Amino acid sequence: MSPVGHALPRLAPRFRHFLAELDRREGYVAGHSVSVCETALRLGEALGLDADELDGVTLGALLHDIGKVFVDGQLLGKPAPLTPAEAATIRLHPQLGEALLAPTVSHETVLGIVRWHHERWDGGGYPDGLAGAATPLPARIVAAADAFVAMGETRTYRRSRGLDDALAELQRESARQFDPGCVEALVDVLGAATRREVA
Repeated sequence: MSPVGHALPRLAPRFRHFLAELDRREGYVAGHSVSVCETALRLGEALGLDADELDGVTLGALLHDIGKVFVDGQLLGKPAPLTPAEAATIRLHPQLGEALLAPTVSHETVLGIVRWHHERWDGGGYPDGLAGAATPLPARIVAAADAFVAMGETRTYRRSRGLDDALAELQRESARQFDPGCVEALVDVLGAATRREVA
């Protein structure tokens, strides 16, 4: 069984319920959290995280969007541009997710990922405007993995992007949106996997 498969039974039943509900929500791509988890684990291993950190990345990546269970599904999948108020509502999901988990989840890495996976390397992210290494590495890993996976998914407001296009976008945003070390490692990991598939 994969590390993701091992992690799912360890989640409290209500969190498994929330993940299942999120996968069914209008505007949310079913399986997104599992795909982000798988990508983040590969990236974390490439960056040399220890077993406890990888455990936190596994659970944090699975739960990173859990706060979106409180967001209207029609808003998540709105095909037209979001109004400023709508965007602000969606941007509440990291704090909502942290508040949901904090009473029963003690792993700081998990809570940090849920709160900070939309922070940016240049400090322009949310909710706290953290810059550079002020955002813990596990959250920076999930931020890159989340963006990469999302680019490969078809959404109501845009088409999916191919592997090369998605990796090129990560590289364009290196040292702006994303940790340069995470981008370099992710490009290496996914590029190597692609070369093995071709061979």
